[in-house]
Amino acid sequence: MRYLLTMLAVLVVLAALVWIGNVQSWWPLPHLWIQVLVFLFMANLIVGLNLVRIRQKQPQAFALFYILSIAVKMVAGLAFIFFLVWDNPVQAATTAALFLIAYILFTVAEVVYLVRTNPRQ
Repeated sequence: MRYLLTMLAVLVVLAALVWIGNVQSWWPLPHLWIQVLVFLFMANLIVGLNLVRIRQKQPQAFALFYILSIAVKMVAGLAFIFFLVWDNPVQAATTAALFLIAYILFTVAEVVYLVRTNPRQ
């Protein structure tokens, strides 16, 4: 439950920053920005909840599954970015920049959550 709240907080902060940046004319609103944020939220939520479960039930295999989860997220992200570039090549740079920044922030939140929680709880 705390992991869900952590990911929701990151999603809300990112959405607010993108929206406020557009309203203040700091940058244009990226194409499909909501889909990018929702995709990353769902991907990190699914992977993170499974990692938390694996960490509690099989702590000896956690590192292996964490590395596997990074590979799965990268492949899924690559496919998603390919779709975004194919869908709208004109705004591909801003959309890809949003994707990379959001990916980094979601991953940092995931790592901080996994490091700070006790696997025995």
